Amino acid sequence: MSYFAFTNRRSLITLGGMFMFFLAPPKPALSQPNLFNSYPSQEHRWPTVGPNWKQAPARLQLPDNALLISDQQALIKALKNVLPGQQIILGNGTYRIHSKRLRTTNTTPTKRQPISLRALEPGKATIELDSLEGLYLNQPYWRISGLRFIGKCINQSRCEHAIHVVGNASHTLIEHNEFIDFNAAIKVNRDREAFPDHGIIRHNHFFFTVPRKVDNPVTPINVDHGNNWLISRNIIRDFIKLGGNQISYGAFIKGGATQGTIENNLVICNSTSQQFPGYRIGLSLGGGGMAQQHRRGESDTETTGAVVRNNIVTRCNDAGIYINKGRQSTVSNNALYDTQGIDIRYPQSNAYIANNILSGNIKQRDRGQAESEANLISARRFWFGKEDIESWFLSPKNGNFSIQTEQISQQLHSGAKPYQLLPDHENKDFCGNRLSLDDKFRGPFKAEKDCFR
Repeated sequence: MSYFAFTNRRSLITLGGMFMFFLAPPKPALSQPNLFNSYPSQEHRWPTVGPNWKQAPARLQLPDNALLISDQQALIKALKNVLPGQQIILGNGTYRIHSKRLRTTNTTPTKRQPISLRALEPGKATIELDSLEGLYLNQPYWRISGLRFIGKCINQSRCEHAIHVVGNASHTLIEHNEFIDFNAAIKVNRDREAFPDHGIIRHNHFFFTVPRKVDNPVTPINVDHGNNWLISRNIIRDFIKLGGNQISYGAFIKGGATQGTIENNLVICNSTSQQFPGYRIGLSLGGGGMAQQHRRGESDTETTGAVVRNNIVTRCNDAGIYINKGRQSTVSNNALYDTQGIDIRYPQSNAYIANNILSGNIKQRDRGQAESEANLISARRFWFGKEDIESWFLSPKNGNFSIQTEQISQQLHSGAKPYQLLPDHENKDFCGNRLSLDDKFRGPFKAEKDCFR
């Protein structure tokens, strides 16, 4: 079969202008072992995503006004009393917090005088939370880096958020951290008519050690109402919800937000060989949706002008990328493997979809509209129950998307549309290559040197 055969989930094959339908055989169970609690260190496999604790910006010289912390009581006090321009620095060890939330100072940091909460040695300071939420940020210009946040709640519904960004907390930066066992580890939302805009969530690792038996939403990164948020270079995995509606998302932006960007993330909905009930969606603009009166400015859309690009999304039993009332959306240069593809839904949704490599379909539902160009949809190999995508990449089921040969690489990228740069963005691909207007490639990277190990 050609590298560029196109199919839907019922294996539509075109032969000499005739359309033939075959019901594809059931996909065999993946042979990968159960990886809960034993996932390998990400820097050995995907060095361009997740926290880099060896080179994290948190590893800086101690300033003269640093607040050096060695126990939880000192941490609670420092968060309440820290001043603009100061850094709260946690020494190595575990800080156990049992409370409703960690309140932070009412003083207002600025761009020139931010407040930082970081580890003395990145990755070696752990905040264990038995609380509804951890840090409650309602002031701008906070910087959180180099920390491990672990939810330690007997009742899973209690561990909601590790960091709650609300109201006036614009320009929040959350980078090079690890978040374990929180229903929505980072939650962003309005406080009355104050909105936390221009935030950044990058180079973090989000995962669950066990499935969540909760009614609460399960979405590791949940951005509501905030404009111009960047979600970049994170690893998001194993977000399985067994309670309530049993629907979970890796990350979404919604609530009437504008100009958000989700790029260069690795999303693995279920890294195990076990099959679970429910529905797992990789990345979304709109997520489950909000009532119009609760959206910013009572917008008739969940997002406007948002971009989803250069991501790898894999092993999701529902859509890899979902657009729910997302106006002027762009979905480009993603790789979706073992998902149901891209789903554009409701009349408010119109999306430009280009240069993606995917198994599954590009669906337009409930009057959703899409302009689709240069997407490569993997065909199912009828006799073997495999996808063509498995012959293009070295081992996609294990997260290795190295292209098998130079010849295949040329064929995959042939006919791609020019890459669309974003102003005031890094404009690098999943593997860290700098991009220009002259670049034309399909999938999340134009070259893969040192990208997968």
